[in-house]
Amino acid sequence: MQELLQQIADQTGVPVDMLERAARARAGATGATPEAIVAEWAGASPVPAGGDDAAAPSAPAPAASVAPEPIPVGETADAPEALSVEVLEPEAPVAEEREIEPEPVAAGPAVPGWLSAAFLVVPFIAVLYALTVPNGPDCGNAGRLAIDPVTGVAVNCDGSEFGAEEANFFAMGEEIFASRCAACHGASGGGAAGPALSGGAVVATFSQCSDHVKWVDLGSLGWPESTYGDSGKAVTSGMPAFGPILDDEQALRAVVLYERVNFGGQDLPTAEVECGLVEAEVEALGN
Repeated sequence: MQELLQQIADQTGVPVDMLERAARARAGATGATPEAIVAEWAGASPVPAGGDDAAAPSAPAPAASVAPEPIPVGETADAPEALSVEVLEPEAPVAEEREIEPEPVAAGPAVPGWLSAAFLVVPFIAVLYALTVPNGPDCGNAGRLAIDPVTGVAVNCDGSEFGAEEANFFAMGEEIFASRCAACHGASGGGAAGPALSGGAVVATFSQCSDHVKWVDLGSLGWPESTYGDSGKAVTSGMPAFGPILDDEQALRAVVLYERVNFGGQDLPTAEVECGLVEAEVEALGN
């Protein structure tokens, strides 16, 4: 059988194993033996299916004239398996690379002419100011500070700590006088239950601010002497002690400052120094 299959394979170009599978498939469908099917394809007498007593097949025809029986088109199970040939599709042509040009960026709005001129004028003014005023504004103007010559720390122009608000002692004293003293001395200092302060009378009684502050602090009941002031007036029981009432040394000195400036006609900066509310400025002595 193998020799016949090889002959058929040589003639048809179909592999031997495929011919053998086809012969076995036909044998299963028709009831014949695979050898008989192969012999039939080779042109030899078919081998009966009777076992060992069956007659031997006749000699095959010459190989040149042997051709396998054509297989009906519909019987695909009996025909030798066809060779599958993969057909390769031609690759699609690669798209030609091209350089992508960037889209033009839209220009922004034009700068106004006045703004362009300002860019030129402002630096010029700054340079001109630096040349004409090299030291800048005086101390106290435009928020300029002074430098403490000892510590090198920036301070306010009056020497007070930088950042500390300057107290208005005159306004503070005016408010205290209106609420605590005006009932006895009068709103204008002309006097009522207490003595008059206006017309310079208060400064005439207390030429020194320290004596004035002490009198207001202790009152008549706490005063250690029988008389008070430069004129030696007799102490009466009408003057209350404002030290415990105000409970603030600065407030006590502020109301005295207000009386001496508003009613006594004393200069405010001088009164601030004499009453101990500000320190006197010490002028540097030149050689």
